[in-house]
Amino acid sequence: MLSHGVADSAQLDILTKALNDYCAKHPAECQDERDREQIAIMVMSLFRRGIEDAEQLSTELERVANGKLARH
Repeated sequence: MLSHGVADSAQLDILTKALNDYCAKHPAECQDERDREQIAIMVMSLFRRGIEDAEQLSTELERVANGKLARH
């Protein structure tokens, strides 16, 4: 969990991996900075809710992002 709103280096690695893994699986949803920022917000939201395991974070990101990131 974030300590005083600051992630440590191990936590940053987990968050970065979740974002990068998602974008590798879904390149159409990560075409620009705005897209990646929206996904990063979802990753942080999940992390703040206590999902800290990398695999579980990726699984939950797939679940919550499904349909929310449709291209317009």
